[in-house]
Order: sequence, then C-alpha cells, then structure tokens
Amino acid sequence: MTPAENEQPSYGELVTLVETLTARLDSLEEENARLETEIGELREENAQLRRQLGRNSRNSSQPPSADGLAKPPPRSMRGSSGRKAGKQPGTPGTALMQVANPARRVPHVPASCQGCASDLAGAAGVGEPVIRQVFDIPEVGVEVTAHELYAVTCGGCGTLTRAAAPAFATGPAVYGPRVSALAAYLSAQHHIPVGRIAEILADVAGIEVSSGWISAAVARMAATLGPVNTAIGDAIAGAAVAHFDEGVTRVNGKNHRLHVAATATLTAYHIDEHGRGTDSITAFGILPRFTGVAVHDAYRSCQAFEDCTHALCNAHIVREATGIGEYDAAARADGWAEALVLLLGDGHRWVAAWRDKGHVRLPGFKLDDLRQRFDDLVERALGAHPPRGSGRQSPARNLALRLRDRKDEILRFATDFTVAFSNNRAEQDIRMIKAKTKVSGGFRTLGGAQAFLAIRGYISTVRKNGLRAAPSLYDALLGNPWMPALTN
Repeated sequence: MTPAENEQPSYGELVTLVETLTARLDSLEEENARLETEIGELREENAQLRRQLGRNSRNSSQPPSADGLAKPPPRSMRGSSGRKAGKQPGTPGTALMQVANPARRVPHVPASCQGCASDLAGAAGVGEPVIRQVFDIPEVGVEVTAHELYAVTCGGCGTLTRAAAPAFATGPAVYGPRVSALAAYLSAQHHIPVGRIAEILADVAGIEVSSGWISAAVARMAATLGPVNTAIGDAIAGAAVAHFDEGVTRVNGKNHRLHVAATATLTAYHIDEHGRGTDSITAFGILPRFTGVAVHDAYRSCQAFEDCTHALCNAHIVREATGIGEYDAAARADGWAEALVLLLGDGHRWVAAWRDKGHVRLPGFKLDDLRQRFDDLVERALGAHPPRGSGRQSPARNLALRLRDRKDEILRFATDFTVAFSNNRAEQDIRMIKAKTKVSGGFRTLGGAQAFLAIRGYISTVRKNGLRAAPSLYDALLGNPWMPALTN
C-alpha cells in the first residue's frame, strides 16, 4: 500500500463533498417534484383524452347524430309504462276514410261474363256498386291568371281612374305567391339548396326559375314576416316561462353564434356579427327584458341578466354526471355522480306523479327529502374532489361547485311545475339549424342566415299552434299572416 492511499481527506474536502452531495440531492428532489407534476399533468391529459374518446349523447352534450353506429339505445327517465308499442286500446285511429263527395266518379262495368264469356254490353246493373276511393295529388301545372286592370272615366270631373293591381302582381308577367311560398318553405323547413329548389319546381310543375329568383323570393318572405317575428319576440318576452339556447353555425366560412328563445307555442331565432356573450343576447332583445323563469344550460352570458328567475337544464347535469362517473376515478370510487343521476331521476318522476294529482309543486316532505339528499351528495362530491389551489379545477370539482352554488336553479322544476326538468324545448328548436350546418356547411352571407331564421321561426311557431306551414306562408304573402296573442 502506497503512502498516498493511506492519506485521509481533509475537513475542507469533506465539507466540499457534503455540499456537493447536498446540492445534488436538492437537484434530484427538484427533478423528482417536476416529474411528479409532469406525471400528474399527463394523467390528467390522459383522462381528458379518454373522456373525449368516450363522449356520446348519453354522457356529454354531444348530439345523438354524432354517435354514429355506436349510438347507445335511448333511455327515458320516466321509466317503463308497461304498455306495448303502437296504438293503445281505445284511442282514436287515423286511418284513411272514404269521403261522401269525391271530386270525380269513374264507373267501371264488366265487358264479358265470367261464366260463359257472353258480351255484357247493355246489361242491367245489379245492386249498389262497390266503392274504391283513391286519394292522389292532381297533376301539377302552372295556372295563369290574367288580372285585367280596367280604367273608368268619372262622369263628374272626367278623371280617368285605373284599377289597382293586387300586391303580388308587380309586373306584366310574374310568378305568384304560391310559388314564392313554396320556394321559401323548401328552403327554410327542408334545408334544400336554391339550385335543387329550382330543379324541383321545374320537374314537378314546369316552372323555370333561376337560383337568383329563389334567393330573392326567400328574402321577400323574410321581409314580409318581419313584423310577425317582432310580435313573436314580444310575446316570448312577456311569457311566464321561456327556454333559451345557443349554438354555432358558419357564415361565409366563419363561426357565428345563433340563439333561440322558445315556449310551447312560440319560437324566435337570432344571429348577428357578435360572438358568444351578452352582446349577442342583448342584440336579440328578448332576455334583457324578460322577467319570467328563463330555462337554459348554465351559460354564464345568460346568468348576467338578473331581472328574470333562472332555472338550469337537468338533462345537461345528468349527462355531465354520467361522464364524470365513467371517467373520473375519485367520483367512481365514491359513487356520488351515479347517485346524483338517480336522485334527479327520482325528482323527475316525483314531479310527474304529483302533477297528475293536481299539485303545482312538490309537497313539503318530498321537497325536504330531495333537498337533503341533494346537499349530502354535494358534500360528498366536494370532499372527493378537493381544490387544486389557484389552477384549473377538474370537471368533477367544477360540477360540484355548480351544484352547491346554483342549487335553487337546478331544483326549480320541483318547486314550480310550470318549469320543465330540462331545456329540451329550446334544444329541439335549434337542433335542425345545426343539422343544416352539417349538410350545407353554413350560410354564404349574414343576410341569408337572418332570412332563413326569420322564416324558420315563423314556421316553427305556426306548427306549434296546429297550422300547416306552407299555407301559412302563402297567407302571409297575401297580407294575412298568423300573429301571436298579446299574452302567452
């Protein structure tokens, strides 16, 4: 062994070594903390991706049309009625029935005897004929009406006065209001592009019009319905309960927010250049002056209007809680999300049962039970999902906070039976507008989108009131549109 190998490190060298190891340990602890943070973020990102991949109409706000072949079977919170599908015993039928006075009668007489093949020409008929009535559409064609505007000279002053033409006879040869109403109906109700509407008119009725004429007819119809839609908006603003929803459509390739306000008998739409928020809702002009109960989907922009009473859509909460229960480990371990879905389902069924008994709200003992169980679940949810400091909270914690802070709005359906459990009223009215975006890609101009929605709102309203859409559009062009009552 050499003398150098027997030498011991000095005190200074040991201090340096300890400081080096301490610094390295601190660095490793920092690296470990960073890695733990990164692992937590990756786990959260993985959970978010799993939630997105598992999204469907049952556990999120995704529309059923996006579920594809994996669409889950529909389920109702009302439960099974025990009745078979189809017409129920004792209910009136809607089978096609013969009429007393058909438009035409076509006699059919046998030409020869089925027994001996003798000629039956001139033979007397026996008994009453068997009637077979056929309901069909008459051959469609253009009917030209000449409006002859005569002039008459006054015997007193000698002034020559010519008769005024009907409002729709604007030129020497024009297409009439039925053609315009049909074009607007096919565009707004069935989302048919103007080029295909021109094909339909040509193939079915021999009417040769251009795409530009159809676009102009739609614009004329929208302008005609302007006062009606204003009255519809006024009626919704004065309603006791109304539903509000919003969605996204494209105009000239850019996303625009469209809004709907609806009751059981009225529908109004709105779209403008504003983005999502209070500006667009204010421009719509209904919610800012609404003082009844506004049912909506917990949009923060809707909550900014304080003159009305708010009620939240429980169908959204059920779907959100379902998704959290499926993809959040803490919620799945505690079971509060699944219990919340069951509790809201109980409340929905209780309301239906007590409404049938003539009540206008849940009796005190049932309401107390509903509220207590609700509070217990909220407490469990907050305990299972503690806050993450000042950072972004988990979806489960956000839902728990919303349940705590907006309890009265969520349970409004139980304290006032005029308030629906969900916001399906507005969602149904806006659903087909979203479908148009998927089919056609959106609108080319903002004016075209506004014209489409003006006609669509009128059609939705008249259909809610038991009227046919196409005749109602025709009546509007003749100056006799359907108008809402002053109160709804």
